[in-house]
Amino acid sequence: MDNNIDSSDLRSYLHMKSFQYPVAKYPFKELLESLYGCELSDLHKYIGGFDKFDRQHDQSTLIHKVFYSNFKEKIKPIYENFIKEFIPKIVLYKPFYYQIIPTLRVGLPKNVFVGEFHKDSFYNHQKYELNFNLGLANYEGDASLVTEIIPNSKDWVKLSCPYGNIFSFDHIDCLHGSKINNSNKTMVSFDFRLALKEIYFSSESKSVNMKSLFKPGEYFSKEVI
Repeated sequence: MDNNIDSSDLRSYLHMKSFQYPVAKYPFKELLESLYGCELSDLHKYIGGFDKFDRQHDQSTLIHKVFYSNFKEKIKPIYENFIKEFIPKIVLYKPFYYQIIPTLRVGLPKNVFVGEFHKDSFYNHQKYELNFNLGLANYEGDASLVTEIIPNSKDWVKLSCPYGNIFSFDHIDCLHGSKINNSNKTMVSFDFRLALKEIYFSSESKSVNMKSLFKPGEYFSKEVI
């Protein structure tokens, strides 16, 4: 890695890069399967059917509710260790704030896990951010993230993410989304954003779902890593 990269160039530098981490140390999948009482790829068998998700409803399942209601007690300790121990090297040890609660993604069979193709800049996210995706189950094939290879190119690639991997991509400048999951397995992942301290600026912008201000202590952590 080139440690001389400026913070403003880091998102482009990390675009479509993937990294392996030790699942024994950060057992996200095993923790969630214990929480749900089944294999993640089988979750669709227990929650009934849904119409194709749009942006307003792609966080609306019981799977999401269980994740977020148990986050603080069950998931947060491993998540924060992962952020503090594994992520700094990837971002070249540049100081950052981190998304306090990651965003769970669920790709049910015959459905999408992102309600529409978009750039996160459409939803008030700023250029000081980095984005990381962590696959938990079946994040492959049609259940992968689809993103532009280069901003505004309309040249597309599917980014798969087997368990034990994490990837970054340019969520601000590249259109991205998901296609119909044509497998018979549920896709599960979560993603999170970092705010690079060196280029962070305060604003009144809010997240579209939670209406949290993109500020330390609200959407992002108070502490700098």
